Amino acid sequence: FREDSQIVFMQKQEKYLKKEHSIFVTILLNSYINWMRKQSGSSSLKALLYMDEIFGYFPPSKNPPSKEPMLLLLKQARAFGTGVILSTQNPIDIDYKGLSNIGTWFVGKLQTKQDIDKVLEPLSVKSLLSKKEIEEKIATLKGRHFFMKNVHASETIEFSSRWVLSYLKGPMTKDDIKLLMQQKKENHRQT
Repeated sequence: FREDSQIVFMQKQEKYLKKEHSIFVTILLNSYINWMRKQSGSSSLKALLYMDEIFGYFPPSKNPPSKEPMLLLLKQARAFGTGVILSTQNPIDIDYKGLSNIGTWFVGKLQTKQDIDKVLEPLSVKSLLSKKEIEEKIATLKGRHFFMKNVHASETIEFSSRWVLSYLKGPMTKDDIKLLMQQKKENHRQT
């Protein structure tokens, strides 16, 4: 791994590739862990692993090959100065052991009782709001409004983002990524 950004783009177009994606993600995560363990310990952030739409890679009931390295990262990465950001539209997609190892949560509007129940208990710890108030707020959050829960903070905070640059055009295509990375590639060739 290099010290600048790396993007791995895996668009799930074919159902038969699902198994291959899981195997690739497992190999990638294990490679990341091997790299991470070669780093010295740190209390400041040196690297960040971001996975969008983790559905299927870290489920609560099944054991895909990607689950073990994902849990290991959530438990140990911070000691090496590595952060992990996982995003999903449904909190029920994340194993409960993983949820208990996540230090900061950002929760947007949730509509199903099952999703709300999954996050209600952890969000209510040390909160000035009752569980019922949190449940009502989560179900009625406005767009770009979130609850933030940090294990080191004494309360749950509601905040909003000022603006979001999003064209809502859907997933990036390979051509979009080529265009986005063109300048970076040119800079890399010059060095």
